[in-house]
Amino acid sequence: MELVTLKIFNTEIEAEMLKIFLETNGVETFVFGNILANTYNLFNTTSGGVQLKVSENDFEKANELMEGFYNQEA
Repeated sequence: MELVTLKIFNTEIEAEMLKIFLETNGVETFVFGNILANTYNLFNTTSGGVQLKVSENDFEKANELMEGFYNQEA
């Protein structure tokens, strides 16, 4: 399974909120770069942020769901 980055966040909490929404709607997600893993790089702005990744096969569905998620919040 090839993973692709759906979105990059500044905080793990933001990533986890979208992760829960996507998984509730049938899209398996993975969070990389969490704060615990990057404690050493806490003040390093080149760390790449917190990445939410999905299977390449689920990318289109995840992207559509993500747009709906953010439109609900507005």
